[in-house]
Amino acid sequence: MRITENLKFQMLMNTLSLAQKNYGSLAEKMASQKNINRPSDDPIGATRVLNYRSVRESIAQYQRNIENANAWMEITETKLESVQELIAEAKEAGLNDQSSDTQQVLAQTVGSIIEELQSLANSKFGDRYLFSGTATDTEPFSRMILPVSASANTFDGSLYTGGTYTGASDKTFTVRVVNGGAPGAATYQVSEDGGTTWLPDPAGTVPVDGTITLGDGLTLTFVDDGSNPLTAGDVFTVNAYESGTATAPRVDDPQSAANNAFAGTVALDAASGAYAGETNRTFVVKFVNGGGAVGDADYQISADGGQTWSATDAAPWGTTITVDSTPGHEIVLEFTPSGPGDNFAENDLFYVRVQASWNYNGNGEDLSVHVGKGNTATYNVSGEEAFTDRGRGGVDLFAALETLKTALENGDRDLVNEQVNRLTVVQDHIREQIASVGARMSGLNITKENYQVLDEKMSGLISDTEEVDLEAIIVEFQMKETALQASYAMAVEIGKKSILDFLT
Repeated sequence: MRITENLKFQMLMNTLSLAQKNYGSLAEKMASQKNINRPSDDPIGATRVLNYRSVRESIAQYQRNIENANAWMEITETKLESVQELIAEAKEAGLNDQSSDTQQVLAQTVGSIIEELQSLANSKFGDRYLFSGTATDTEPFSRMILPVSASANTFDGSLYTGGTYTGASDKTFTVRVVNGGAPGAATYQVSEDGGTTWLPDPAGTVPVDGTITLGDGLTLTFVDDGSNPLTAGDVFTVNAYESGTATAPRVDDPQSAANNAFAGTVALDAASGAYAGETNRTFVVKFVNGGGAVGDADYQISADGGQTWSATDAAPWGTTITVDSTPGHEIVLEFTPSGPGDNFAENDLFYVRVQASWNYNGNGEDLSVHVGKGNTATYNVSGEEAFTDRGRGGVDLFAALETLKTALENGDRDLVNEQVNRLTVVQDHIREQIASVGARMSGLNITKENYQVLDEKMSGLISDTEEVDLEAIIVEFQMKETALQASYAMAVEIGKKSILDFLT
């Protein structure tokens, strides 16, 4: 076989190239301390490493979810413990049987507790409300103020109030339409003193969006979605309650219209209870014929300030009319004539305003996070479950406290004891919620620890597959370096040889 110079050169270059490649590969592994620097180094190993890393990324996400859920529950637990302490203070106030003067002070203490509880029930974690269920951008406990449209109004569109009342005392806002028309054209005035003064003066124009400012943080919005627009003479009423005392379900003293023929008095009958509805209302009794006493005259009842009326009914024999027949929470009006012949006349009107408990604006749904493949964990306690009678405890915390406050003010020891017992039920229920939160936190912490162990195992598998044995690679590198140097030396010597060296 003829060995040409070109063949000899190619063989030398191939040998040197292979030696340099092996040397360079080992040098790269020594520098990176990894066996796999690119998929082509070990396709099967590279696939395993990618799978291991994917598992670690999932573990990291689950751990973050657990940490966020635990942080939420830690704050929830702290707030519920504070609620427990306030309930204990309220119970202590109820059990403190002192003089009437002291009872008034204790009633004020309970009022302060109600305000503190409102703040706790509306607590946030970051910019999300803790106790709103899944409606975390909605303040869970607030007062719903409903505007009332006078029965003689022409406007039949929708009315909404907005904002939060910031006044220092209960107040009634009255709005009257001066010039009719749609929003953007109609003009209006507002009175805060029963019509003695009206502002603005001259009348202001209802903005195109229909929203006017009442004062003390409240607005009233007219929505022109009915058949009739705002008409001159239309009158609207908004009853606002002082912050702090607005948590109470209560029934105001009934009132007689100024132009009534009936000259006697109207009051709440002893059978009346605390209002059980969820929104403020104005009940109205209207007599539809005259010349009779209770039992002879016919009447209608409105539960929405005069917008709609019940069927005409005959007043029962006696002196009372029931305007709200909710079992256990009846609202009964008692009429006392001023003397013989003091009868009702057609269109005699009688009003009674009722105030609801705090409205829960959130929901009872659970917040949950993924803590594993196909595995979720609930981490919230809804305000509905913790503080209202719709939860498993079956007692409305705010209603019980407000009733306790009223009972202390009135010196009603039996009612005080009843509310203390109700608060004990709430206290036990809150304690259960705290225990539940603690158990969930403990379970998540165990899961987190298990993930830490799994993460360490994944890290070990990645290391075993991807990382080099540095001592072994150094020895191999030294061997390759020696082989490369030998290849260089051999190439030099072979390069010196020619056919002439073999002819002598």
